[in-house]
Amino acid sequence: MPNSHLQEQLGLLHQLQQLELAILSLHQQRQSIPLKIAKLEEGFQVHQGALDEKKETLAVAERELRSKNAELADHQEQRQKYETQLREVKTNKEYQALDTEISYLQKKESEAEDAILGIMLDIDQIQEELRQEQASFDAEKEKVGLQKATYEQEERDLEAAVAAQQQERKRFSPDIDKDLMTGYQAWGRRSKTAFVSIVKNNACGGCRIAIPPQTLKEARKFEKVVQCSSCKRILYPLPEDEKETNQASE
Repeated sequence: MPNSHLQEQLGLLHQLQQLELAILSLHQQRQSIPLKIAKLEEGFQVHQGALDEKKETLAVAERELRSKNAELADHQEQRQKYETQLREVKTNKEYQALDTEISYLQKKESEAEDAILGIMLDIDQIQEELRQEQASFDAEKEKVGLQKATYEQEERDLEAAVAAQQQERKRFSPDIDKDLMTGYQAWGRRSKTAFVSIVKNNACGGCRIAIPPQTLKEARKFEKVVQCSSCKRILYPLPEDEKETNQASE
């Protein structure tokens, strides 16, 4: 008959191992969430950048429009002054000089008006593109907000799951033999891999190497701790493993 005490101890140690592996997995999942959120926000910055760029394009066009309007107003004001002076000149030479200036300013006014019309058309186009960009931005912002909230809820759920697993670990880990626990902790510090290996189909579950029959027989007695000769993990045969072996030999 197997030594029930050692069998129970190895069972507890295996449960502890499974819990800690689960906790490690939960921690890794939780640690990945800030990276997911950062990637989400980084992607969103593309939309923010496109919107900002379109706003700046509009601002540049509006500044250009104001500049052209100011330029047109200056030409008109100067032309009006010349036209006033034109009515007061005494000589033909003065008249011709002012008339030349007035013609030049009229030409500049026409050029400014054409430029203003072109800029206004550009502004209309930019404003329409900006409305579309804003709609796209708002939709993406809502989408990102919902996804971020999902990630944050997932993070809270993982934190709760870790806390529950840690509580479960505390519940039975004090029952594990001190020497076994010391060996388990030392192994974890060295290799960061499983310490207890389930025997499956007469092989070590850790390294998958076949266990010699005599070693397997000793492990199933649970009279002492038996290690895999290959990977040095503690072998933990389950009752089902022995049944499978017997069935295979029949």
